[in-house]
Parts: sequence; C-alpha cells; structure tokens
Amino acid sequence: MDSRESKQISIELDEKRSELQSVNEELASAIEKAEDATILLDRIKNFVSSFRLFAPTIEEYANQVEADKIIEAGNSFRGILNELGKLLEAFKELIKEGLCWFPRLMRWKTSKGEVVPVFLEKSDGYSYLVYGYMNVETKEYYSKESVQWEITAGNRTGTVEQMDANVEAMARDLQEILRIGAEQKRLWEVYGER
Repeated sequence: MDSRESKQISIELDEKRSELQSVNEELASAIEKAEDATILLDRIKNFVSSFRLFAPTIEEYANQVEADKIIEAGNSFRGILNELGKLLEAFKELIKEGLCWFPRLMRWKTSKGEVVPVFLEKSDGYSYLVYGYMNVETKEYYSKESVQWEITAGNRTGTVEQMDANVEAMARDLQEILRIGAEQKRLWEVYGER
C-alpha cells in the first residue's frame, strides 16, 4: 500500500469517526431526553394514581349519567356533601346560572363527538339533573334526547383504566428507548477503545 492509499484510508476513517461522533452526540441527547421523559412519566403515574382514589366515585357519577338518574350530591338540610358531591364541586364549571358541566371528569364518545353532560343544578349543588350534552371541542349543545342513547359504559373516554393503559404503554416505550440507547452507548464505548 502506497502513501496515497494510506492517506485516503486515513481520510475515510476520520470521516467515519466524525460521523460516529455526531451519532454519539445525538444518542447522548436522545438518552438525556428519554431520562427526562422518565421523570415526567413518574409524575404522570403519580397523578393517575391520585385519580384511583376517586375511581369508585367517578364510576358512580358515570353510572348515574348513563342511567339518566338524578345525582344526589348530599343533604341540603344539613349542608353536607357526600363523596360524589365533593368530587362534583371540585370539577364543576358553570355554564350559566343554574347550568353546569364537568368536562374534566368524564366524557363519552358519540356520533356528535366527545360530549359531556350539561346539568341543571338543583338545591344549590346538592342534586344534578342531566339537561343535555355539549361537545367538548366545539361547545355545541345537544338535547338530552338526541344523545342519551349513546351514553354507555362502552363509550366512556378518559377513564382511570384508559389512563393507566396509556401510562403503561408510554413506560414500555421509554424502557425500550433507554435499553436501545444503553446498548448503542456500550457499542460506542467498545468502538472508542479501538
């Protein structure tokens, strides 16, 4: 091999080394982002687990809406809210005097899009009657009769179980990203020793 070939090989090796260095820097950045995402995912898990405490109460709310029953939130004579009443009070958003909704609590996927019940508030928040439904995105109002038949357990969105499943899927994806990143980092270190 003459010096010209040797020089050409040396140039090619330097180019490859430079490319690998660039890939290594990208990999380090991706690993750092994945580690940050892992921390964020832990926060999300804690948030979702805080909802688990309310799961039976949220389930009670959803069942009452699906059965088109009056939701009794407490005892107006004693001025005491039950657990469901406390939950509703925390999530209530006033539409106008006497009408409210709980768009952050539970939604149902229907032919009209994702909807949330609009309630007629009775007894100063101690009972609620489904008055109609409103699309979460468009804020378009629908009569109860036009949507109620679609309000079923199978059409619920944003349930605690769905949040759990989404968080678990994200955790699996992040673990795979971190595993691949660690393997690539190990290979880079082996290559760097040569």
